Amino acid sequence: MKTLYLHVGPHKTGTTFIQKFMLDNAAEIYRSNLVYPKRFLRIFGHHNFRDALAGRAIPKEDLDFFKGAEKNFLLSSEDFISLTGEHFSYLRDVFPDTRFIVVYAWRRAGFRLFSIWQETVKHGGTSSFFDYYHEHLAHPEHSMMLCPDLKLNMFSQVFGKANVRIIDYDASARNGSLLRDFLTAVDVPWTESFVTPKDNPEAINRSMDFADIEVIRALNHILAQRFGINGASVRLEYTRRLERLERAGLTRLKDLIRKYHLVLTVGNYQIDNLSERIMAERFGENMLNYEPNTSVKHITVARSDWVLDLEAQKILNELTD
Repeated sequence: MKTLYLHVGPHKTGTTFIQKFMLDNAAEIYRSNLVYPKRFLRIFGHHNFRDALAGRAIPKEDLDFFKGAEKNFLLSSEDFISLTGEHFSYLRDVFPDTRFIVVYAWRRAGFRLFSIWQETVKHGGTSSFFDYYHEHLAHPEHSMMLCPDLKLNMFSQVFGKANVRIIDYDASARNGSLLRDFLTAVDVPWTESFVTPKDNPEAINRSMDFADIEVIRALNHILAQRFGINGASVRLEYTRRLERLERAGLTRLKDLIRKYHLVLTVGNYQIDNLSERIMAERFGENMLNYEPNTSVKHITVARSDWVLDLEAQKILNELTD
């Protein structure tokens, strides 16, 4: 029986890193009976296939593409995670003679929320870190980030629990083994001939300095109100025009923001410990590389009242003139 591996992310668990690696090594991986198809690609992942699945309208020619090949397939999109059980039931039903294996990377919420918040700002968000965090802490039982078992239960119901494979992302990150662990999850042996990200540093989606994120967050708000500019375009123009912005006072603005910094310890909150216990008890046998978490991390954020600084307000106005 043919196998279709679904790498569902979620976001901020090395998905871009993995997708670029798979694309760079598609020929080598093909020798292990696995296809990472160029069909459906947008950037490095199969987001076009995800969009068709969201509409429950996968074209017949796409279905024939899979059914006509003898190889196994891997589809990867961090946006798969936003779909429902009904979407995946549809997928299962249109491929009745296919075994599905879901590959999910579990990153502890205390470590992941900060990265996700940064990503929302990069794409036009204006919420402060504390506002964003509160949305999840106020209703943890509905938060997919604080309660990863919610999505894992859904995948188990649709495809069978035995067909869900979980990578402990934090353990992989500590051990520098994410790519090897991922290949284990999709039944591909590691070879030294693989091209790795040290040869392709652009494969890594890096986080930004907290002061830059705060500037972008403020610009998102100002430019949306004044000119109706929304989405990732503000961040893209910010990175393109750094030299011009620095002449208008950007360096000074970031120095002002840094005066309002806070260092927070994350990873040891009660919700983190509860989630750890639930994952170990319910999905321990599905985890390929589980290591109990004993570490904490320190993140730096800015207090929201930096926007009341009169000099900061003046520079922001000059940046948006």
